[in-house]
Amino acid sequence: MSQKSCLVIGANGFIGSHLVDALCKKGYFVKAFDRYTHAPQFTENKTVEVVKGDFFDDIVLGEAMKGVDYVFHTFSATTPFISDADPYKDISLNVLRNVQIFEKAVESNVKKIMYLSSGGAVYGHMAEQKNVTEDDAPMPVSPYGIGKLASEYYLEYFNRKYGLEYLAYRVTNPYGPRQIMKNSQGVIPAFLEKISKGEKLSIIGDGNSTRDYIYIEDAVNMIVDSFENKTKYRIYNTGSGIQTSVNDIVKTLEANLGIEAKLEYMEAPKTFLTKSQINVDRFTDEFHLGAKTTLSEGIRLLLKDAKI
Repeated sequence: MSQKSCLVIGANGFIGSHLVDALCKKGYFVKAFDRYTHAPQFTENKTVEVVKGDFFDDIVLGEAMKGVDYVFHTFSATTPFISDADPYKDISLNVLRNVQIFEKAVESNVKKIMYLSSGGAVYGHMAEQKNVTEDDAPMPVSPYGIGKLASEYYLEYFNRKYGLEYLAYRVTNPYGPRQIMKNSQGVIPAFLEKISKGEKLSIIGDGNSTRDYIYIEDAVNMIVDSFENKTKYRIYNTGSGIQTSVNDIVKTLEANLGIEAKLEYMEAPKTFLTKSQINVDRFTDEFHLGAKTTLSEGIRLLLKDAKI
């Protein structure tokens, strides 16, 4: 049997680079597509083909899709912060481009496309009220979440019209090595950087807001160990299933660093969610897979990698 091939779009990013490593470990041949503004973060070996190109270059991306069995779409041209400041960017740079990518997948006879969606952003206020399942109606309150949901709907359209198979993984808040340490790229790495530099942490609200945080290797292993299955559904919440407050994250970071954080509290904007409760039972019940790394252990591994 010939080796199956995967294309990872956004392969040198936080999630994408970990997917490349996880897919290689499982024996897949991987085309790692990215602009490569810095050296590859994943492990380079004979089962990885580095494909340098721009996400918006039709010719290069079309060539990369040729002969590929599976496509993992991890790239986003915006962050939640950027989208909130300029919704038009999310429409033009993500939603429109995603539709074009799905078209190319159909043209290239890709077997299945895996789309990295967002758990908290897609559900919006609904996740404040209850532990949301995939059967609950999404209520995104941010342009980022609206864009992710729109892309999911377009995948369903392409499935119905062209038979393009897909899975949308609504990943919660992944964290771990290789994550960019900026405010717009995740609370844990942003706080880690500021505490280590002795800078103040800007906390939205009173710090009691909660999210589902999942260690990156747990998240990608859940995806890699499930995507090739004949699944019951096309959309899966992918997280730890555990709620953690911002205050608890600060305490865990302080304990691991041995440093007391300087805190400042800010008024929460209208789009801010006090909770983002995500139910992962559909995924764990069907695949018998789940997160294994505790927050404390995940932060310890992150600190080890960051050499702080």
